[in-house]
Amino acid sequence: MKPDSLYNYGMKILCFSTKVKDTAGMGWHRVGENINYYMNSYKRDNLRFSRFHYTFTFTTTFEHDDDQVFFSHCFPYTYSDLVEDLNRIEKDSTTQNYYHRATLTRTLAGNKCEYLTITSKDKDPKSAKAMAKKGVFISARVHPGESNASWMMKGVIEYLVGQTPEAKALRDNFVFKIVPILNPDGVINGNYRCCLSGQDLNRRWKGPSRVIHPVIFAVKKLIRQFSKERNLILYCDLHGHSRRKNIFMYGNNLKDKPHETRVFPYIMSKLCDFFSFEQSRFSMNRLKDGTARIAMFKELNIANIFTMEASFCGADRGEYKDRHFSTDYLMEAGSKLMESLIVYCKIEVNHNIKELKPKPLVEKINSDGKK
Repeated sequence: MKPDSLYNYGMKILCFSTKVKDTAGMGWHRVGENINYYMNSYKRDNLRFSRFHYTFTFTTTFEHDDDQVFFSHCFPYTYSDLVEDLNRIEKDSTTQNYYHRATLTRTLAGNKCEYLTITSKDKDPKSAKAMAKKGVFISARVHPGESNASWMMKGVIEYLVGQTPEAKALRDNFVFKIVPILNPDGVINGNYRCCLSGQDLNRRWKGPSRVIHPVIFAVKKLIRQFSKERNLILYCDLHGHSRRKNIFMYGNNLKDKPHETRVFPYIMSKLCDFFSFEQSRFSMNRLKDGTARIAMFKELNIANIFTMEASFCGADRGEYKDRHFSTDYLMEAGSKLMESLIVYCKIEVNHNIKELKPKPLVEKINSDGKK
C-alpha cells in the first residue's frame, strides 16, 4: 500500500538456496533482475478518496535442479531464533551476575512476551551507588515484518552481555530493561505489521486494552514503574524502514529546550558511519499520537525517546555507500547505540580491565551415553 519502495532504488530481494548453502556455504544473499514496484488497478476499499494497491515484480534464475529455494523481504529472525539466543546467553556462566530473563505477560495466543534486565549486581540494592544507576529501556519488533529491528536488538544484547570494558561500564552505571519482541504473535504467524486482532500495535500506546493489547498494556506499565524507580535516560524503539536508506531516528520536541532531543542522535551520527542525522526528524504529528515514541514522551517528558529506523536496503553514504546492509551491519548499529550512551552520559571506561572470555559449556553425558 506504500506509494514507493526501496525496490525502485536499487534494493534486491533476499534468497536462500539449499543447494547453494550445501555446495558453496552461502546463506541468504541478494538476487533479482527487472525489479519493479508500481501502482496497479486494484482499488483499496473503505477509503474516502480513491487509492490503489501496488505490485512488486522481479525475475530470478534458479541455479540448480531439484532445489529448495526461499525468498525474503529482509533477513529472517524468528521467535525461535530469539529463544535460542536467550537460552545460549543464559547458559553462559559469566552472565549470571548481570543477566536476568523473565516473562512479562502472555499474548492473545498465549505466547510468552519475554523481557531482560541487564545490570551488574550490587551487594546492597538500596545503596546510594545502586540507586544512582540510570534507567534505559529498549524494545523492538512491534511490527513483526521488520526483522532488521531484531538484528539491531541482537547487536544491543550481545554488546551488553559482552566482556569488554565498555560493556562492564554500561552495566555498572545503568539498569537496562529490554523487550526484544513486542509482537510475538505477529512474528510467529508471519504477519507484516499487525497483531492477531488485525491491529497495528504501534498505534495503541495512548490507551492500550489489557484484553486486546496485553503486551503493550504490560510494557507501558513496566516503563511507568521503571521511570519511578530511577532516572530514565533513554527509551528507544527499534524499527525498519521501507522507503529510505541509512539508519536514522525519529524524536520529539521539548518546547523550552528543543536542542536536547537532538544531541543523542547527533552523537550516534559521529560514531556510526551509516547513521544519518540529516534524515532524523523531531516532529510530533497528531496522526502518530498512538505510537510509543509520542505517547511515552507525553507521559514521561524526557528528551531521549526515539524510534530508530533501519533501512531494508542499505546506505547511501560513508564506507557502506551503495551496499545492502548485512546482519553484521545491523548488529553494529545496535552496538553503536550503546557506545553513544557512553559518550552522551560521559561514562568513564576502565581500559585496564582485561577482556574476559566466556567459559566453554561442559556437556553432561548420562550413563546411557546420551548428552
